[in-house]
Amino acid sequence: MDLVKVILLGAPGVGKTSIIQQFVWNDFSDEYVSTSRKHTYYPSVIINDHLYELKISDLPAITYFPVNSYYEWTDFRFYGLRSATAYILVFDLSNVDTFQYIRTLREQIAESRDIRNVPLLVVGNKQDLLGTPNGSDPADSTAGAGNHPHTAGVLAVTGSNSVEKRRDIQNLVKKHWKCGYVECSARYNWRVVAVFKELMKTVDSMEGGGGLSTQGYKEVCSPMIDNIHDALDRNKCVIL
Repeated sequence: MDLVKVILLGAPGVGKTSIIQQFVWNDFSDEYVSTSRKHTYYPSVIINDHLYELKISDLPAITYFPVNSYYEWTDFRFYGLRSATAYILVFDLSNVDTFQYIRTLREQIAESRDIRNVPLLVVGNKQDLLGTPNGSDPADSTAGAGNHPHTAGVLAVTGSNSVEKRRDIQNLVKKHWKCGYVECSARYNWRVVAVFKELMKTVDSMEGGGGLSTQGYKEVCSPMIDNIHDALDRNKCVIL
């Protein structure tokens, strides 16, 4: 079983904690509490018959990504920012200005380490505020806008300019950054599993091609199939 260290980064209030807790616990809280310290989660996932243990770190919003170990030690001690296996960069779809925050972070990550073999996924959260649970464009569909009290009438705030910005973001991420891109809603658990499935597909393909180094640990007492069954029995494992 391989250990994959995943860190979520993004501006304050974009829903990083909510995404993690929906994936791990199927839970969402309406009360916003700013993350003040590091929290770590250890779910297991199976993809392509391969069992991985994830170490997902939920961190307070960082002002910058440390370019070397010295700055990491002085400002972000024990966060493990530069040693992560993969990154999920989260922004708020209802506030596309939060994308600039992760754009700057990505540039700093690229300056800090070689990201060619580092899986990086961009996630637009709060899709429910656009009223598009099926992932369709808010300009083309009103699907889901009236299904929930919190989304009723919110399409009025998503004008054509906002739609164009979202399209520009998708083009930048997919074509220029060569990164995966997923839109989701942590509130209603729309495509939250797809976030981690997309990330782990990249991790699994890189590891299979020898381009990714994950921290493996040898199981001495039990064969792999027993580990898989044990993980499923503990209800902490997701088959992607």
